Amino acid sequence: MPGLHFVIAACGLWGLSGSLFWSFAKTRRTMLAVLIATQPGWILHWGLQHDATAAWMSVLSLLLTVLSAAIGGKPGGALVRWGRRAFLLALVPVVIICAFTWNGWLSAFASTGMAVGCLARWQADGSRFRRLLLATSLPWLAHDALGLSAPAVASDLFSLARGCWLEWSLRRAALPKRTRPQLSTARQAAA
Repeated sequence: MPGLHFVIAACGLWGLSGSLFWSFAKTRRTMLAVLIATQPGWILHWGLQHDATAAWMSVLSLLLTVLSAAIGGKPGGALVRWGRRAFLLALVPVVIICAFTWNGWLSAFASTGMAVGCLARWQADGSRFRRLLLATSLPWLAHDALGLSAPAVASDLFSLARGCWLEWSLRRAALPKRTRPQLSTARQAAA
């Protein structure tokens, strides 16, 4: 069915759009808004490909992202502490979904990616949230390559590259600025 392949690809591109833009957001809320708007693309993409584990993990991811957006506040506040517990409890549905939809390595990689995603959403700090969420790309890349999904592989490769770039930028910014000899001083010494 050529029409179905087009719909599957279009849904994958919808999900891919979120992967391309969320990490450029300046605030945690904006990151979450982009993910909420584009996660249904992945749900449909995987559901139409009959990859039940990935589709249900995408549903769980959407629900956790909505919950994460709802629990903003002070890192030590009661609402944030309650939300963090909920993200850890979300590991239980990850295991249950994996068990009921088991499809070998596809399920193992999708579940691992979702488990890392739960730990990412557990973070109140935006930079730790971003790093861990980008780290989910490794197991999802293995899943997506096995599942032969070009949009998903592109998403994972972009996320990995973006994650490496952000980490390099943060480490570079943390280094003390090197003092460069001024050109005029060097010319004076040569004279």
